[in-house]
Amino acid sequence: MHTKILEIAHTGSITAGVLDLPARFWPQPGQYLPCQRDADHLQNLPTNLYRVLGPGERLYLAPLPNHWLPGDIIQTLSPHGRGFSLPPTARRIGLLALDVAPLRLLPLVNDALSQNAAVVLFWNAQQNHDILHLLPAMVEVSPTTALLENLDWLEYLAIDMELTKRPALESLLGTRTPPFEGQVLVRTSMPCRGIGECGVCAVKTPHGWKLSCIDGPVFNLQEVLHVA
Repeated sequence: MHTKILEIAHTGSITAGVLDLPARFWPQPGQYLPCQRDADHLQNLPTNLYRVLGPGERLYLAPLPNHWLPGDIIQTLSPHGRGFSLPPTARRIGLLALDVAPLRLLPLVNDALSQNAAVVLFWNAQQNHDILHLLPAMVEVSPTTALLENLDWLEYLAIDMELTKRPALESLLGTRTPPFEGQVLVRTSMPCRGIGECGVCAVKTPHGWKLSCIDGPVFNLQEVLHVA
């Protein structure tokens, strides 16, 4: 499918693009969209983009390569992988952005608020005021270190992290099994989007190795924690 970049937005250190794509082809939060720019006809591997920012009539995807510009024609496949799925009965929801801007978690905020859930974003915001102003006033922001003292409050936790941050996540959650449902967007290189099963994106779980491009990139929390 061919589409066009309508606009470029810079939020923090991430460049996002607005794509002219029908809503039925939008990825769910956490899914990825394999894309290539027509002008990059010699590039074999796709650029995997994630849905970012909030809901609305415009589709924002990131991280956009720096040389992609408004007006560029983009080839895209259908959404790939497994995305986030909020439990419909959850009323106490946490979002954890682990050493990364929470842009890939923001599409979950309005869904959580629409089911009358209280939402806490655990994130070391520092000086990223351009991201904080995107959050509804009802969303509380706490540092990541506050997560451990809120484990019994949570009913569901959505996490965005790089695969290399798994030890840091275990440190934040402590040694006991979390008393809530959780899902983790495990970001790692996914060059073949499942076609070649190249194994570059393999994630070790208690049930063996799984491919992030097919079985993820969103995994259940229990599949990510305490893997020897």
